[in-house]
Amino acid sequence: MPIRHLWILFFVLFLSCGGPLPTFGHASAERDYTSAWNEFQRLLKEPGQAQNRNAWLAARNMFNSAFQKAPEGPEAPKALFYLGRVHEEMGLRFGQASDFSQAADYYGRVALRFANHTWADDALLRKAKIHLEHLNDSAQAYIDLLSIVHNHSKGDMAPQAQAMLRELDSTFLAKVNASGAGPGSAVAATVPTSSSARTTEPAVQASLSGPVTSPSRSAGPDPDGARLTQVRYWSSDEYTRVVLDVNSEVAYSHRLLNPDPDLGTPHRLLIDLQGTVLGPEAPAQLHVADGILRQVRTGQNQPQVSRVVLDIQRLEDFRVFTLEGPFRIVVDISGAKSKVLAGARAPQASAAGQPRPQVSPRSEDVTGSLIEQLGLTVSTIMIDPGHGGKDPGAVAHGLKEKDINLRMSRILGRMLEEKGFRVLYTRTTDVFIPLEERTAMANAQKADLFLSIHANAHPNPNMKGFEIYSLNLARNQDAVRVAARENAVSSKKISDLQLILTDLMLNSKITESRELATKIHGNTINGMRRTHPKLADRGIREAPFYVLMGAKMPAVLIEMGYLTNREEARLLNTDAYLRTLATNLLQGVLAYRDHIERHAKL
Repeated sequence: MPIRHLWILFFVLFLSCGGPLPTFGHASAERDYTSAWNEFQRLLKEPGQAQNRNAWLAARNMFNSAFQKAPEGPEAPKALFYLGRVHEEMGLRFGQASDFSQAADYYGRVALRFANHTWADDALLRKAKIHLEHLNDSAQAYIDLLSIVHNHSKGDMAPQAQAMLRELDSTFLAKVNASGAGPGSAVAATVPTSSSARTTEPAVQASLSGPVTSPSRSAGPDPDGARLTQVRYWSSDEYTRVVLDVNSEVAYSHRLLNPDPDLGTPHRLLIDLQGTVLGPEAPAQLHVADGILRQVRTGQNQPQVSRVVLDIQRLEDFRVFTLEGPFRIVVDISGAKSKVLAGARAPQASAAGQPRPQVSPRSEDVTGSLIEQLGLTVSTIMIDPGHGGKDPGAVAHGLKEKDINLRMSRILGRMLEEKGFRVLYTRTTDVFIPLEERTAMANAQKADLFLSIHANAHPNPNMKGFEIYSLNLARNQDAVRVAARENAVSSKKISDLQLILTDLMLNSKITESRELATKIHGNTINGMRRTHPKLADRGIREAPFYVLMGAKMPAVLIEMGYLTNREEARLLNTDAYLRTLATNLLQGVLAYRDHIERHAKL
């Protein structure tokens, strides 16, 4: 019998047994992984060879080859994990911070791309320890540990993560007590407390274990009687944000009720506002029907207790937090990904009648098919011109920040469109939009990046320069000052805000936003120095900005310059300077997109 007939017979017999076709790429990847693992173990056992950096790099290349040959195969998550291990070992032996950063990056990819793999929690724990012990980033370590507790609660690393969280909590509180700071003091903390996470976590778990009531927040009702004045929302098929406007700060509690098949009721989230009555404009019933939230109902549960009930059809997770100036309660709800995307409803406008995001025509195929398959797209960008309407922002030298921000946003938006991006705006006219609605617009429209455009101000008229912020804890008093100004609250409120920020950071794109800020900052400063060599570089900073909270995409706040500085105010009032600045900001966005594409190919 000819050989080709034997091959045909072999495959017919193989398929008749119900087995899959052999995957030679997977077999080759498995061989490479085994060889790499053996080499890794050899280096650990031979101290002499372990001091040879080239030997470690050879092992790294072997693990990388195993991953490249079958990036979705069974060896892929293990190969990524050991790529992290190799760089971690090199960091320990050769003392280069870049090795530790690379190790943390690989561990992060394991947790992101293979979230259900049994090694995902191991990768997160190693990542947390690297940030804590070698990169001096306790805030990021805290986020990684929270991710283990929330997303891998049954994994074998959860107890160790819990213990590390308790240790970080006690360390932070010891620092606060040692400083003598009271609740209203602006403490430049490097480790967040877990108070917010601990009050929110039981309510999230209630969806699995039954109704649980969260503790009330400490606040007293308005002596003249607090009122629930309005209910607003923004939504899409995967995300809904509901905002409860109250005319003064109040205590509240919330609990989640499981669906009741006998009664035909969905998940119900009950929010009780203490010492509060319903205002005349508060809707008794608000139909949403976006696939996640069915409706919102309000009622006077007791003479001095208003109750808001959210009927949730499809619940994956939720968070409840408050914002100040004015006081409002924000509820973010995530639904499990809908299978029906093509015919999904358009995002709903808020009940307050705020304008829908302005959209430019979508361009064709900005990113490659591989990027699309991995979900690592950078094709839709939401631009947020800061302030607007009744909120002028900084005012100096006859200029209003809100006007400069809008001019710059239009210029930058046109440049992004010319490069093929789809551009959306939170506002295109001089209108006021609350800060929490701006991020909600970006989430509802599934934007890939969020750029909030601002101009700065300072009591010292000599202060000048370009700086960029991403969401995190404020690490110095200047960051506290800027966050307080942009949030329209006092600096004393920022320390309270940092206590609730920890839990919000868990699902925020903290690392990605920091990377976006780095790319934009570097390209902007390098480009601007060619034409404006005296431009001051005020660096990359982190602070808790309302407008960035809850963003499900990389998000940054850009401070173009200081309106309170006469020379920078003059420049910012010219389209020529704004175009030059926008050109360099564009290069930063393009650099970030290219960075994402390169990572997708690894």
